[in-house]
Amino acid sequence: MRKINLILLFFVIMILSFSADITLKGMRFNGNPPQMVIDVVGNTKPKYKINYDELNRVLFVEFFNTKSLSTFKNRVINGSYVKKVEVRKYKNSTGVFIFFNRNVKYSAKYWSNPTRFVLDFNRNSREKEYTIIVDAGHGGKDPGATGFNKYHEKDFALKIAKQLKIALEKDFNVVMTRNNDTFVTLSGRPNIGNKINADFFVSVHLNANNSSKVKGVDVFYFSRKESNYAKKVAEFENSVGNKFGENVDEITLIMGQIYYSRNKEISINVAQNLVNSYSKRLGMTNRGAHGANFAVLRGFNGPGILVEVGFITNSSDLTKLKQTKYQKLAAEEIAKAIKKNFY
Repeated sequence: MRKINLILLFFVIMILSFSADITLKGMRFNGNPPQMVIDVVGNTKPKYKINYDELNRVLFVEFFNTKSLSTFKNRVINGSYVKKVEVRKYKNSTGVFIFFNRNVKYSAKYWSNPTRFVLDFNRNSREKEYTIIVDAGHGGKDPGATGFNKYHEKDFALKIAKQLKIALEKDFNVVMTRNNDTFVTLSGRPNIGNKINADFFVSVHLNANNSSKVKGVDVFYFSRKESNYAKKVAEFENSVGNKFGENVDEITLIMGQIYYSRNKEISINVAQNLVNSYSKRLGMTNRGAHGANFAVLRGFNGPGILVEVGFITNSSDLTKLKQTKYQKLAAEEIAKAIKKNFY
């Protein structure tokens, strides 16, 4: 009996040693087809489980009874499909966390000869997963700022907003707060997006100054803390409500502030990327990205920006923004900055 027990114990030890003798050697990324490959050394297929956190877009793969080489470690990828990979070594398993970009689909499989675990990636370009609200500032009885030869802000804002809609429609569902010369309230604009759970809000405006020498592009995001300059710009845009007797929807504003922390980081990133690329592409002065208490941004339940595409009171800025060519360029840069956040 003792001999039988010793034999059984011997086989158990052999099986455990055999199953643990599986090594994750390294990881690599292929471009055509797009895939991530984990090279495995061992005589058997390792047991593994997969979990996907859809909210944070993280795929977790745990390989049981495995060990890994020192070369099998964290990687920052910043590719089209994967941002980074983090490796965690547990007592009897190895965990691999794969952080995806947006709108990435995957399929997993295990291959032999050579042994490897493969993740194939793809993206359905026809699927429009996200909705963007495009808000043309002012409109109707509210002309906004007035520049040379009595040009009105509302007219240029609408022209650029329409071009922006065209630029975004390739990748997003797009809803405009106004398609013509009509007046929409400050609380009504973000509410259009809130009602359909839109993913991003962008408001198009032109700036103005008492000095005709002041020029350039500003991009704003909602912030409770604001500089004196940002506060001044926001007060002008927010004055529309008082000017036309609007009773601001307090519920809308309260809800917008609840989402404040979650949305601020995204809004800042888009604003900073945009003001840098826009100023270079259009050859305009970069006046920076600023936090300000804009009512249209405060009232929206998601991330958003307000773009002052140039000064209607500056001849250089206005000469460009009067041209369809520059209106399209402005729209393209805004669309690119938004797309960079989602895809």
